[in-house]
Amino acid sequence: MPLLSSQAAERGPHPVGVLAFELESPAGSGRKLPVEVWYPAAGAHAGDDLSAAAAHPFGQPHLAAPGAAAAPGEFPLLAFSHGNSGLRQQSTFLTTHLASHGHVVAAPDHVGNTFFEMLDLDEDQRKAVHLDLREWRPLDLRSVVDQVLAGVTGLPRIDAGRVGVLGHSFGGWTAFKSPAIDPRVRAVCGLAPASEPFVGRKAFAPGELPLRDGLDSLVIAGRDDVLVDLETSVRPLFARLGESSRLLVIDGADHFHFCDGIPLLHQSHFDNPRPNQSRPTRPLADLLPQDRMHRLLRALVTRWFAAVFDAQDDPLSALDVESVTRLDGAVSVGPA
Repeated sequence: MPLLSSQAAERGPHPVGVLAFELESPAGSGRKLPVEVWYPAAGAHAGDDLSAAAAHPFGQPHLAAPGAAAAPGEFPLLAFSHGNSGLRQQSTFLTTHLASHGHVVAAPDHVGNTFFEMLDLDEDQRKAVHLDLREWRPLDLRSVVDQVLAGVTGLPRIDAGRVGVLGHSFGGWTAFKSPAIDPRVRAVCGLAPASEPFVGRKAFAPGELPLRDGLDSLVIAGRDDVLVDLETSVRPLFARLGESSRLLVIDGADHFHFCDGIPLLHQSHFDNPRPNQSRPTRPLADLLPQDRMHRLLRALVTRWFAAVFDAQDDPLSALDVESVTRLDGAVSVGPA
């Protein structure tokens, strides 16, 4: 039975566990990545109180029990890529929600491009990091998929035929680069995905777009995003993805509306505007509040991945105009 958008907005049937490990990416490189994994845990229902909320580097505790016993059964795998100057735990409101609906979600730190590493770099140093990480980021996601499919103690069994990737901003670009080097990827979701001009004229190599036949993709963008502009970055990327793709635009969403702690991150961005912004940052009071934005993203992303991995449902029709508008009038479907 297809999952309805209203059902996808609510916490799923599974309690959620979380564990951390380290891997080498790529194998033999000596480059060590911390990885966090959220997974369906054993328990009667999602509300089971397995332990205190898991810690968060920005003081945003999330609903996951460290080391909880894995649920029986076999589950899809999603690899999540954080944004430029982000962290693997930047969107736990979404990663834990997906796990509660029966997904194993693994997120690496893209070492060299994390918040704490980028904090004190000047502009030239940042550009050098961005160039280096264009090579490493897609390999990081492939390494995570390799490791989890090979087996990680404490995780549930993974269905190797149901593998997806998702990411925010620079991580959205990373996700859309992944299918070219990892044929196991069946679905890609980009949240405010960066492309040209942030990544540069060579954001994608010849032959990488459109995405291969049989691969579904979803783009969710903020109409008020001043860092990854809807018109100059998102729409040109979406136009190149192929026919099995869907674009959703959320009114009142800026760039950090896809992360935990929206008020904290947005205020910092408002107080410290980027010199190359396309337009001024709007005050948070004029934009969607966190609870509404997070509910939207939980519902949209969960509903879409459920449709991709459920042969009874059509991913393109799963997020049609009527169902999305019924969920929240702030969302537009297609090129609007």
